[in-house]
Amino acid sequence: MSKLVDEAMWLAESGRPGPVAAISFGVHGDERPPVDAGRRLVAMLQSRELRLTRGELLVVLGNPLAVEQGRRSSDGGVDLNRCFAASGPSAGDGVAYERRRAAAIVAALEQRRVEVLVDFHCTVEPGEPFLMQHPSADHAASRAVTRRLAARVLLTDPRLCFGGVSLDEWMSTRGRVGICYETGWLGSPDCTPQFVLGEMLAALAGLSMLDGCAPTPQDDQTLLELVGALTCRAVGFRWHDGLGTNLQALRAGTELGRYPDGVPEVLPHDATLVFPKRRPELVQTGQPLVYLAVLR
Repeated sequence: MSKLVDEAMWLAESGRPGPVAAISFGVHGDERPPVDAGRRLVAMLQSRELRLTRGELLVVLGNPLAVEQGRRSSDGGVDLNRCFAASGPSAGDGVAYERRRAAAIVAALEQRRVEVLVDFHCTVEPGEPFLMQHPSADHAASRAVTRRLAARVLLTDPRLCFGGVSLDEWMSTRGRVGICYETGWLGSPDCTPQFVLGEMLAALAGLSMLDGCAPTPQDDQTLLELVGALTCRAVGFRWHDGLGTNLQALRAGTELGRYPDGVPEVLPHDATLVFPKRRPELVQTGQPLVYLAVLR
Protein backbone atom coordinates (compact mmCIF):
# COMPACT_ATOMS: atom_id res chain seq x y z
CA MET A 1 0.00 0.00 0.00
CA SER A 2 1.26 3.50 -0.77
CA LYS A 3 0.63 6.73 1.09
CA LEU A 4 0.80 10.34 -0.03
CA VAL A 5 3.84 11.96 1.58
CA ASP A 6 3.87 15.29 -0.30
CA GLU A 7 2.22 16.90 -3.30
CA ALA A 8 2.02 14.14 -5.95
CA MET A 9 4.57 11.94 -4.16
CA TRP A 10 3.73 8.52 -2.74
CA LEU A 11 5.68 6.12 -0.55
CA ALA A 12 5.26 2.34 -0.62
CA GLU A 13 6.94 0.28 2.13
CA SER A 14 7.39 -3.47 2.14
CA GLY A 15 8.27 -3.72 5.82
CA ARG A 16 11.40 -5.69 4.91
CA PRO A 17 14.99 -4.51 4.38
CA GLY A 18 15.97 -3.79 0.81
CA PRO A 19 16.69 -1.03 -1.70
CA VAL A 20 15.27 2.44 -1.33
CA ALA A 21 14.26 3.33 -4.86
CA ALA A 22 12.31 6.03 -6.68
CA ILE A 23 10.38 6.08 -9.92
CA SER A 24 9.59 9.49 -11.37
CA PHE A 25 7.55 10.55 -14.39
CA GLY A 26 5.85 13.67 -15.71
CA VAL A 27 8.88 15.91 -15.27
CA HIS A 28 7.65 17.18 -18.64
CA GLY A 29 3.90 17.51 -18.47
CA ASP A 30 3.16 16.73 -22.12
CA GLU A 31 4.83 13.30 -22.07
CA ARG A 32 1.63 11.37 -21.52
CA PRO A 33 2.64 7.68 -21.73
CA PRO A 34 4.93 7.85 -18.66
CA VAL A 35 2.35 9.97 -16.81
CA ASP A 36 -0.46 7.49 -17.45
CA ALA A 37 1.84 4.56 -16.60
CA GLY A 38 2.97 6.20 -13.36
CA ARG A 39 -0.58 6.91 -12.27
CA ARG A 40 -1.45 3.28 -12.94
CA LEU A 41 1.54 2.20 -10.83
CA VAL A 42 0.29 4.34 -7.92
CA ALA A 43 -3.22 2.89 -8.26
CA MET A 44 -1.84 -0.66 -8.22
CA LEU A 45 0.14 0.05 -5.06
CA GLN A 46 -2.79 1.74 -3.34
CA SER A 47 -5.19 -1.12 -4.13
CA ARG A 48 -2.60 -3.75 -3.11
CA GLU A 49 -2.77 -5.23 -6.60
CA LEU A 50 1.00 -4.71 -6.48
CA ARG A 51 3.00 -5.35 -3.31
CA LEU A 52 6.66 -4.78 -2.71
CA THR A 53 8.54 -7.74 -1.28
CA ARG A 54 11.63 -5.77 -0.20
CA GLY A 55 12.62 -2.18 0.45
CA GLU A 56 10.83 1.12 -0.09
CA LEU A 57 9.62 2.92 -3.20
CA LEU A 58 9.06 6.65 -3.63
CA VAL A 59 6.85 7.43 -6.64
CA VAL A 60 7.09 11.02 -7.90
CA LEU A 61 4.88 12.86 -10.38
CA GLY A 62 7.45 15.45 -11.37
CA ASN A 63 5.49 18.48 -12.53
CA PRO A 64 1.80 18.20 -11.54
CA LEU A 65 0.97 21.71 -12.76
CA ALA A 66 2.46 21.13 -16.22
CA VAL A 67 0.65 17.76 -16.42
CA GLU A 68 -2.63 19.46 -15.55
CA GLN A 69 -2.02 22.07 -18.25
CA GLY A 70 -0.78 19.53 -20.81
CA ARG A 71 2.42 21.51 -21.35
CA ARG A 72 6.12 20.65 -21.23
CA SER A 73 6.50 23.19 -18.39
CA SER A 74 3.87 25.14 -16.52
CA ASP A 75 2.46 28.27 -18.13
CA GLY A 76 5.14 30.92 -17.70
CA GLY A 77 7.44 28.42 -16.00
CA VAL A 78 10.75 26.79 -16.85
CA ASP A 79 11.92 23.28 -17.73
CA LEU A 80 11.87 21.32 -14.47
CA ASN A 81 14.61 19.03 -15.81
CA ARG A 82 16.99 22.02 -15.84
CA CYS A 83 16.37 22.89 -12.19
CA PHE A 84 18.56 20.28 -10.46
CA ALA A 85 21.97 21.96 -10.56
CA ALA A 86 24.81 20.33 -8.62
CA SER A 87 24.57 23.00 -5.94
CA GLY A 88 20.97 21.98 -5.33
CA PRO A 89 17.77 23.83 -6.25
CA SER A 90 16.45 26.60 -4.05
CA ALA A 91 12.76 27.13 -3.41
CA GLY A 92 13.42 30.87 -3.47
CA ASP A 93 15.45 30.79 -6.70
CA GLY A 94 13.13 32.78 -8.94
CA VAL A 95 9.36 32.71 -8.90
CA ALA A 96 8.79 29.77 -11.24
CA TYR A 97 6.72 26.91 -9.89
CA GLU A 98 9.36 24.48 -11.17
CA ARG A 99 12.04 25.93 -8.86
CA ARG A 100 9.88 25.21 -5.83
CA ARG A 101 8.93 21.81 -7.16
CA ALA A 102 12.58 20.80 -7.70
CA ALA A 103 13.39 21.77 -4.12
CA ALA A 104 10.48 19.67 -2.83
CA ILE A 105 11.56 16.63 -4.87
CA VAL A 106 15.15 16.91 -3.63
CA ALA A 107 13.91 17.19 -0.03
CA ALA A 108 11.87 13.98 -0.44
CA LEU A 109 14.82 12.11 -1.98
CA GLU A 110 17.06 13.22 0.86
CA GLN A 111 14.53 12.44 3.58
CA ARG A 112 13.98 8.88 2.30
CA ARG A 113 17.70 8.43 1.46
CA VAL A 114 16.82 7.17 -2.00
CA GLU A 115 19.62 5.07 -3.51
CA VAL A 116 18.29 4.40 -7.03
CA LEU A 117 16.06 6.58 -9.22
CA VAL A 118 14.68 5.86 -12.68
CA ASP A 119 13.14 8.92 -14.35
CA PHE A 120 10.73 8.01 -17.19
CA HIS A 121 10.36 10.24 -20.26
CA CYS A 122 9.54 9.98 -23.95
CA THR A 123 11.08 11.96 -26.80
CA VAL A 124 9.36 14.67 -28.84
CA GLU A 125 11.30 13.67 -31.97
CA PRO A 126 11.21 10.24 -33.70
CA GLY A 127 13.67 7.64 -32.48
CA GLU A 128 13.87 4.36 -30.60
CA PRO A 129 13.88 4.01 -26.80
CA PHE A 130 17.16 4.51 -25.00
CA LEU A 131 18.57 4.73 -21.49
CA MET A 132 20.94 7.33 -20.09
CA GLN A 133 23.31 6.91 -17.16
CA HIS A 134 25.90 9.48 -16.23
CA PRO A 135 28.75 7.31 -15.01
CA SER A 136 30.65 5.32 -17.64
CA ALA A 137 29.29 2.01 -18.89
CA ASP A 138 31.42 0.04 -16.44
CA HIS A 139 29.63 1.55 -13.41
CA ALA A 140 28.28 -1.65 -11.88
CA ALA A 141 25.44 -0.20 -9.78
CA SER A 142 23.97 1.70 -12.73
CA ARG A 143 24.38 -1.20 -15.16
CA ALA A 144 22.62 -3.50 -12.72
CA VAL A 145 19.50 -1.43 -13.49
CA THR A 146 19.96 -0.51 -17.16
CA ARG A 147 20.78 -4.08 -18.23
CA ARG A 148 17.35 -5.23 -16.98
CA LEU A 149 15.34 -2.88 -19.20
CA ALA A 150 14.15 -3.38 -22.77
CA ALA A 151 15.87 -0.44 -24.48
CA ARG A 152 18.61 -1.62 -26.83
CA VAL A 153 20.70 1.55 -26.55
CA LEU A 154 22.52 2.88 -23.48
CA LEU A 155 23.86 6.43 -23.58
CA THR A 156 26.51 7.31 -21.00
CA ASP A 157 27.46 10.85 -20.02
CA PRO A 158 30.51 10.67 -17.73
CA ARG A 159 31.53 14.25 -18.66
CA LEU A 160 28.09 15.59 -17.71
CA CYS A 161 27.72 17.10 -21.18
CA PHE A 162 24.03 17.42 -20.44
CA GLY A 163 24.94 20.07 -17.89
CA GLY A 164 24.47 18.55 -14.45
CA VAL A 165 20.97 20.03 -14.22
CA SER A 166 18.57 17.07 -14.61
CA LEU A 167 16.96 14.93 -11.92
CA ASP A 168 18.93 11.80 -12.82
CA GLU A 169 22.16 13.85 -12.87
CA TRP A 170 21.36 15.15 -9.40
CA MET A 171 21.33 11.57 -8.16
CA SER A 172 24.49 10.62 -10.04
CA THR A 173 26.53 13.58 -8.81
CA ARG A 174 25.84 12.45 -5.25
CA GLY A 175 27.20 8.95 -5.75
CA ARG A 176 23.75 7.39 -6.17
CA VAL A 177 22.19 5.70 -9.17
CA GLY A 178 20.28 8.04 -11.46
CA ILE A 179 18.84 6.70 -14.73
CA CYS A 180 16.90 8.56 -17.41
CA TYR A 181 14.70 6.27 -19.51
CA GLU A 182 13.51 7.73 -22.82
CA THR A 183 10.82 5.16 -23.59
CA GLY A 184 10.40 6.09 -27.26
CA TRP A 185 8.90 8.76 -29.47
CA LEU A 186 5.73 10.38 -28.20
CA GLY A 187 4.06 9.72 -31.57
CA SER A 188 5.08 6.06 -31.83
CA PRO A 189 2.38 3.39 -31.52
CA ASP A 190 4.89 1.38 -29.46
CA CYS A 191 5.30 4.10 -26.83
CA THR A 192 2.22 3.22 -24.78
CA PRO A 193 1.36 3.47 -21.09
CA GLN A 194 1.29 -0.34 -21.01
CA PHE A 195 4.87 -0.58 -22.29
CA VAL A 196 6.12 2.09 -19.88
CA LEU A 197 4.35 0.46 -16.93
CA GLY A 198 5.97 -2.85 -17.85
CA GLU A 199 9.38 -1.18 -17.76
CA MET A 200 8.63 0.41 -14.39
CA LEU A 201 7.82 -3.05 -13.03
CA ALA A 202 10.93 -4.49 -14.72
CA ALA A 203 13.09 -1.95 -12.91
CA LEU A 204 11.57 -2.93 -9.58
CA ALA A 205 11.91 -6.64 -10.33
CA GLY A 206 15.53 -6.11 -11.30
CA LEU A 207 16.11 -4.56 -7.89
CA SER A 208 14.52 -7.66 -6.29
CA MET A 209 11.67 -5.54 -4.93
CA LEU A 210 8.93 -7.71 -6.51
CA ASP A 211 8.19 -11.42 -6.46
CA GLY A 212 8.85 -13.45 -9.57
CA CYS A 213 11.77 -13.61 -11.94
CA ALA A 214 13.66 -10.46 -12.75
CA PRO A 215 14.19 -9.70 -16.44
CA THR A 216 17.21 -11.44 -17.95
CA PRO A 217 20.17 -9.04 -18.12
CA GLN A 218 21.02 -7.76 -21.60
CA ASP A 219 24.64 -8.08 -22.67
CA ASP A 220 24.28 -6.71 -26.19
CA GLN A 221 23.01 -3.17 -25.68
CA THR A 222 24.60 -0.60 -27.99
CA LEU A 223 26.81 1.67 -25.88
CA LEU A 224 27.11 5.35 -26.79
CA GLU A 225 28.89 8.16 -24.97
CA LEU A 226 27.94 11.83 -25.08
CA VAL A 227 30.94 13.92 -26.15
CA GLY A 228 29.45 17.37 -26.64
CA ALA A 229 26.82 19.42 -28.41
CA LEU A 230 26.37 21.80 -31.32
CA THR A 231 25.21 25.18 -30.06
CA CYS A 232 22.43 27.01 -31.87
CA ARG A 233 23.81 30.20 -33.44
CA ALA A 234 20.47 31.84 -34.22
CA VAL A 235 16.75 31.11 -34.23
CA GLY A 236 15.21 29.95 -37.48
CA PHE A 237 17.56 27.04 -38.09
CA ARG A 238 16.04 24.56 -40.55
CA TRP A 239 17.08 20.92 -40.66
CA HIS A 240 17.54 19.34 -44.05
CA ASP A 241 14.93 16.75 -45.01
CA GLY A 242 15.57 13.37 -43.47
CA LEU A 243 17.95 14.69 -40.81
CA GLY A 244 17.41 15.45 -37.12
CA THR A 245 16.12 12.06 -35.97
CA ASN A 246 16.99 10.94 -32.46
CA LEU A 247 19.84 8.36 -32.43
CA GLN A 248 20.55 9.01 -36.13
CA ALA A 249 24.16 8.05 -36.95
CA LEU A 250 25.86 10.36 -39.46
CA ARG A 251 29.28 10.85 -41.03
CA ALA A 252 31.65 13.75 -40.40
CA GLY A 253 31.00 16.61 -42.81
CA THR A 254 27.24 15.98 -43.08
CA GLU A 255 25.42 19.28 -43.49
CA LEU A 256 22.59 19.11 -40.97
CA GLY A 257 20.75 22.24 -42.05
CA ARG A 258 21.06 26.00 -42.49
CA TYR A 259 20.41 29.19 -40.56
CA PRO A 260 18.29 31.99 -42.07
CA ASP A 261 21.46 33.74 -43.36
CA GLY A 262 22.39 30.61 -45.32
CA VAL A 263 25.27 29.51 -43.08
CA PRO A 264 25.25 25.71 -42.72
CA GLU A 265 25.67 23.61 -39.58
CA VAL A 266 28.12 20.81 -40.39
CA LEU A 267 28.82 17.71 -38.31
CA PRO A 268 32.47 17.95 -37.15
CA HIS A 269 33.00 14.20 -36.72
CA ASP A 270 31.20 10.89 -37.04
CA ALA A 271 28.43 11.02 -34.44
CA THR A 272 25.00 9.88 -33.34
CA LEU A 273 22.44 12.66 -32.86
CA VAL A 274 20.83 12.87 -29.42
CA PHE A 275 17.91 15.15 -28.51
CA PRO A 276 17.87 17.12 -31.80
CA LYS A 277 15.82 20.31 -31.47
CA ARG A 278 13.37 20.48 -34.34
CA ARG A 279 10.35 22.02 -32.65
CA PRO A 280 10.65 25.84 -32.98
CA GLU A 281 9.97 26.43 -29.29
CA LEU A 282 12.98 24.26 -28.38
CA VAL A 283 15.43 26.05 -30.71
CA GLN A 284 17.08 28.75 -28.61
CA THR A 285 20.14 30.84 -29.41
CA GLY A 286 23.13 29.82 -27.33
CA GLN A 287 21.54 26.52 -26.30
CA PRO A 288 22.29 23.03 -27.66
CA LEU A 289 20.84 22.43 -31.12
CA VAL A 290 21.72 18.75 -30.84
CA TYR A 291 23.90 16.62 -28.58
CA LEU A 292 26.52 14.36 -30.14
CA ALA A 293 27.46 10.83 -29.08
CA VAL A 294 30.01 8.30 -30.29
CA LEU A 295 30.15 4.51 -30.09
CA ARG A 296 31.95 3.00 -27.11
